[in-house]
Amino acid sequence: MIILLLLSSALAYLIWTTVCLELNVRKARALQVPVVRIPISAESNLWVIIQPLVWKILDICVGIPWGSYPDFVRFSHRNWHFLEKSRPTERFGPVWALVSPAGISLHVADPDAIVEIYSRWKDFVRPAHKYGMLAFYGPSVFTVGLDDWPRHRKAVAAPFSEGLMNLVWKETLQHTQGMLQDWTAKPQAESINLQENLRALTFDVLAATASQESRSRETGSVELQNGEAKTETYRDTLHVVLENAILLMLVPYRHLKGAFIPRGLARIGRAAESFKSILMEMVREEREALDRDSAASGGLLTPLVRALGLHKAFSEKADTGEKVKRGALSADEILGNVFAINFAGHDTVMIALTFALMLLSANPDVQEWLSEEITTIIGKERYLESYDWSYDEFPKLVRCQAVFFETLRLFAPITGVPKLATERATNLQVGDRLISIPPGTEIFPILLGIQTDARYWGEDSYEWRPKRWVLHAGIIGKEELLVPRKGTFFPWSDGPQNCVGKKFSIVEGVAVLARLFHQHRLRLLENDDETEAEARKRALDCVDDVNYNLLLRMNHPERIKMCVEAR
Repeated sequence: MIILLLLSSALAYLIWTTVCLELNVRKARALQVPVVRIPISAESNLWVIIQPLVWKILDICVGIPWGSYPDFVRFSHRNWHFLEKSRPTERFGPVWALVSPAGISLHVADPDAIVEIYSRWKDFVRPAHKYGMLAFYGPSVFTVGLDDWPRHRKAVAAPFSEGLMNLVWKETLQHTQGMLQDWTAKPQAESINLQENLRALTFDVLAATASQESRSRETGSVELQNGEAKTETYRDTLHVVLENAILLMLVPYRHLKGAFIPRGLARIGRAAESFKSILMEMVREEREALDRDSAASGGLLTPLVRALGLHKAFSEKADTGEKVKRGALSADEILGNVFAINFAGHDTVMIALTFALMLLSANPDVQEWLSEEITTIIGKERYLESYDWSYDEFPKLVRCQAVFFETLRLFAPITGVPKLATERATNLQVGDRLISIPPGTEIFPILLGIQTDARYWGEDSYEWRPKRWVLHAGIIGKEELLVPRKGTFFPWSDGPQNCVGKKFSIVEGVAVLARLFHQHRLRLLENDDETEAEARKRALDCVDDVNYNLLLRMNHPERIKMCVEAR
């Protein structure tokens, strides 16, 4: 009886999904665009869980090249954007529909149409329901609706001033110098832990720019501006929260407490609660400093408090989410936005730098090209301390920016930012066609598709070649950075709703590259009986072996061993 019931339920589900798929296909064909159908949405929770096993079984049992699979298989892969790159545009043209039982996703690879989509942010809106899980500390710029978004955007944009960029530059240089000292202290035969070291570095920079914590690499202690030491810090609690963000999105941290909760889960719950308490205390300190007209920390929180006038109206009741002043944010909203900034900014920069350094290790000639610029701009003194480097040098480091941008062109951590058509978004111009779009249709600018399109990036568009970004190449100091055509490069999204942390990430990435390659190089450690060329190929294969789980990541960066050498 139970077996019959299960079989009946499975049959009913199959019939229901088939009917939904065919109905959606009919709607998509009415748009008069090419249609690709897939049996299950790539965003389905069930599919997210089981798909790694499915691909593993297919690799073992079928074992055919990726391009030989039919469309319904390839486009069901969560990572098809990276695997397919610009090939769908070559096959289907600048606009086509990916249809599943869950709905229609209109994919767009036309630069002018992409600019229009991002510019018409009230017509093509961010699907806030997809980001709702980020709100476990409070509403943020990612999770609020269209009407409330401008207030949050104004608040979140305020901290990202040139003053903060100067702080990011100095903190990144300092922490990179510490990381470099750790690396050079190792025997040359011992590999560095690239991903974990970069993870620690980006955490340290975030903590320093938010709370002005300075971490001692020798002792692990933390000193605050007043010289006092803290054992439970912003940086440490943030580390636990971000490392377990998925769990905290699914299970509220207040439920991770109690006598019957396993010790590991209880630790996560305590860290999440402590992080909120630390943030609340930091907000109070900022408010008190501003009320006294004394110097505040100068980090991320100061502009949030000052620009919104929160220090004039902060109260103990603010953490309930109540608006304390028109145009201002409540305490919960500040907590939500600070968490969102950290969540969005940490892993993305760490992942981009991991890809960049792995690629540089396999391309010694590009390392030399970088070093030539850095030593010319910064100076050749071997023991020049990084804290002497002026932020004014940042825009002159064109080649460092080129490496960072080229890495994001091919390995953007976020492979696309979908939009949702509202009732106002009746039409979209794509080339010489005017397409009528039904409300509720997902619109997906194909980021990696257009960032690898040979029409805009040349015949070698699938290759990592940072020099493509440099104009007037050869004369350091006179070289200029390529400005791509609008709508062909947008790893930070585009338009009014683009990422406010764009320059933060660029400054941080350039500072890491500049400090590392000023007087050092990365060298791959070869396996037994392996040539240098074979080691480089193995590193490049590792870079191309990726998965997409919230962000684009290498599957096994730890398999590539490398060391740091002085020049």
